[in-house]
Amino acid sequence: MEKVDQSKGKVMCILQARMGSRRLPGKVLLRVQGVPLLEREVKRIKRAKTVDKIVIATTTNKEDDAIENLAKRIGVDCFRGSEKDVLDRYYQCALLYPGFSSIVRVTGDCPLIDPLVIDQVISLFRRRHLDYASNIQKETFPDGMDIEVFTRKALAEAAIAARLPSEKEHVTLYMRRKRKFKKANLAAEYDFSHIRLTVDQKEDFEVIKFLIERSRLQDGYRKYISLLIKHPEIMKKNMRIMRNEGLKKSLKKDRVMARNNVKT
Repeated sequence: MEKVDQSKGKVMCILQARMGSRRLPGKVLLRVQGVPLLEREVKRIKRAKTVDKIVIATTTNKEDDAIENLAKRIGVDCFRGSEKDVLDRYYQCALLYPGFSSIVRVTGDCPLIDPLVIDQVISLFRRRHLDYASNIQKETFPDGMDIEVFTRKALAEAAIAARLPSEKEHVTLYMRRKRKFKKANLAAEYDFSHIRLTVDQKEDFEVIKFLIERSRLQDGYRKYISLLIKHPEIMKKNMRIMRNEGLKKSLKKDRVMARNNVKT
């Protein structure tokens, strides 16, 4: 792809969230110390020095009115789009904000997202003039620290060219698969990929609640790891849960669809 200098461009974080989780419905608005997890996540993203704007991107489903209401209450823009085609949701959202050349993708099940790691991924992206950067291409950070950043142009190309259901459900899958995009990955100092700091099931929420109640808003992910090491009985609560289960299911659907097309 054509090299684009992102070093001086403005950065928008699009935070995708919805109420309709199958395994833990309404998880993004579960409360700890009276604060919804999604609100806490927004507060942590705001601590990132390189993010200029945050937009919550939810669906047009009636149940997601609650997310729009939260966004209004905390003074954050909210965009509503497709539930299934999340790639299009991002693309349509980005079209409303043409002044931002770079897009950060964060999901609403990561209430402990680390603002310092956000800044580090963006710094890598800018320093090497990339189309896409993340800390998930090789997983070394805890699950729940997932951060991706890409150019507006890369998002547009993906939205136009992506065809597979998995590529539409998982926003950056097309970018990660295609060699034409210049990419790089941020690795943690150690491999913490076995640690879960995300909310997908009831056990995850129990772990997150424990950590929030024993930490400060400004603490980084290493503080959470330290707490879990000191309390192995808490860390064990959600270690059986598979990472990227949703992606694995989407890829399985791709294979089923491909077989059906061959048969017809």
